[in-house]
Amino acid sequence: MTAALISITLRSLLNRRRTLFLGLLGLLLVAVAALYRLNAPDATESLEVTRGLLADFGIGVLLPLVAVIVGTAALGSEIEDGTIVYLLARPVPRWRIVIVKLLISWLLTCLLVAPAIFVAGMIGHGDAQLAFGYAAASITGALEYCAVFVALSIVTTRALIIGLAYVVVWEGFVAALFAGTRPISIRQHALSVAEAFGGSGAGVAELELANAVVIAAVVTVGAVLLAVRRLQTVELRGETA
Repeated sequence: MTAALISITLRSLLNRRRTLFLGLLGLLLVAVAALYRLNAPDATESLEVTRGLLADFGIGVLLPLVAVIVGTAALGSEIEDGTIVYLLARPVPRWRIVIVKLLISWLLTCLLVAPAIFVAGMIGHGDAQLAFGYAAASITGALEYCAVFVALSIVTTRALIIGLAYVVVWEGFVAALFAGTRPISIRQHALSVAEAFGGSGAGVAELELANAVVIAAVVTVGAVLLAVRRLQTVELRGETA
């Protein structure tokens, strides 16, 4: 049944238009890095610009945008069209459904984001450690983002809109403006990983790695538990109906 669940999830997420659009976003990041590199900047300038590109566009825009589209669709599409009832009618533990949906959405997000960030980093500055650090940050950030957005898709039918609002308003404006909100910013959690693994030139985080890891773990586990609980509620509604 797990294999069937994986197959169903992949079919729902690998929508041709959606996948093409998300893939083009990653290519856009690589293209910007390539265009900048054509100017033959010096090492100091290329480091600063590439770091800003990876942090602001890669981690700040590409990662959350892909995660919110993929994460909210992993379960949200089935809830919207009513097919979730058939899934819940099968003898599958609700936690397994949530975990499979989360892992598939996480894997797809990583495949669409991490390689693009790594290639853009290599093109922009040519530092493998810097590129690896930001790619690793996108992978860890993708897990937290996807967990939140999968849970959000079960809580509300407007998950995509709310998720986009969170990315734009909270991550893009509030966390950037008010230092006290940064400990609960997923972007800051990811940037802490980039700083830890990207070498001395990757330092853009405003949160210690240890604190970021603890908070990210709490958020991820909490989102999974909320999703499981809410999915049980959906099951109860289906039985009542």
